[in-house]
Amino acid sequence: MQKISLLKLFWIFFKIGMVLFGGGYAILPFLKAEMVDKEKICTMEEVTNYYALSQCIPGLVAGNVSMFSGYKARGIAGALAALTGVCLPAYLAIVIVFAFINAIMGYPFIQNIFEVLDIAVCILILLTVLELWTFSIFDKFTSFIFIAALIASIANVSPFLIVISAGLLGLVRHFIFPKSRAAKSCSCSECTDIQSKGDMTDE
Repeated sequence: MQKISLLKLFWIFFKIGMVLFGGGYAILPFLKAEMVDKEKICTMEEVTNYYALSQCIPGLVAGNVSMFSGYKARGIAGALAALTGVCLPAYLAIVIVFAFINAIMGYPFIQNIFEVLDIAVCILILLTVLELWTFSIFDKFTSFIFIAALIASIANVSPFLIVISAGLLGLVRHFIFPKSRAAKSCSCSECTDIQSKGDMTDE
């Protein structure tokens, strides 16, 4: 794989930042299109892992995911290029909006734009859920975590507690269930290799 330039990496995330309405929860479809399908820098499994990890550490989800993806492409310099690219459009937009906010918020067509954008954001978040579902919920254990997290969310349990509890359950899974069982539940190339090696050992 040819190493991507820092300028191109910046431009990819700058484009993502320009259409990233809805924040970090809408970034996954864009990363899939640019970093997985087009540039083939990351696998979808890696992107979903970056996404999950980004929700467990401080900072914006979109910024954290961008840094992880940029680091995979070009190390620390790539992480900085990706972070700058994804954050710069929002910064410029805020500066412009603050300069004219009192003048533009009174126009009905501006309100209509926001309403339509809300619909687009809902669709992007739905796509994100579907992508995460494919790579995250694949057996009874992960289905149990999903149902428990859903019930906790409906019961207004703190999102912080839900994320930490899910991470702890992940540790429990790691020590109780063998890795080969997790690999058999995944269709990615790395897990397929692990499964094949395990089958050869059994023979």
